[in-house]
Amino acid sequence: MDLADQLDQLRKEIEHDDRVRENVIPMAREATRKCSEAVKEIHRGNYEGAEEFIKEAHSVLKKAEEKCDESDFISKNKYLDTGYQELTEAANLLSILKDGKYTPGSEYGVLTRSYLTGLGDTIGELRRATLDALRREEVNRAEEILGFMEDILEELSGFDFPDSLIPGLRRKTDVGRRIIEKTRGDVTNAVQQQRLMEQLKEFGSKL
Repeated sequence: MDLADQLDQLRKEIEHDDRVRENVIPMAREATRKCSEAVKEIHRGNYEGAEEFIKEAHSVLKKAEEKCDESDFISKNKYLDTGYQELTEAANLLSILKDGKYTPGSEYGVLTRSYLTGLGDTIGELRRATLDALRREEVNRAEEILGFMEDILEELSGFDFPDSLIPGLRRKTDVGRRIIEKTRGDVTNAVQQQRLMEQLKEFGSKL
């Protein structure tokens, strides 16, 4: 077999990989979009709608995995990592706000790295939920959500490994730490304001 024939076989292999890639990328984007819709519904309080989007996103990712398996090259790359990170974020945001618990990665077949980084992203969405609670003057609820944020950060900070082993996690924990510090200040101010209002009411009732 001359060089031209050898390279022709390699070209066909890469062309096959490219066809698989072109099928997988839109599926990954669709899953990410559905997760974004789920997050929107969660913040609106539409938990049932969010659950449906999460199920749909998971279904799309499973189909994408099957498509990835058609190519050794594609299956060993990270085309679905972002989708699974978004799924982790949406699923945990829902379970925390709805049931006060975390969703394990095993429930959706999320690999370790995607689960950890997705959990890190959850902190930002929980801040939004905390601020929503404060606007509704639900200070106790805001404190509760802040507790989950702090719990996530504390646990993720224990994964003190090089970025090459858990890409992006250290940056996400640094961002999460700043978000929590800011949120803690917002909640503290709200608590103090609530106490002041209670004292004024008590004082007014004595007059």
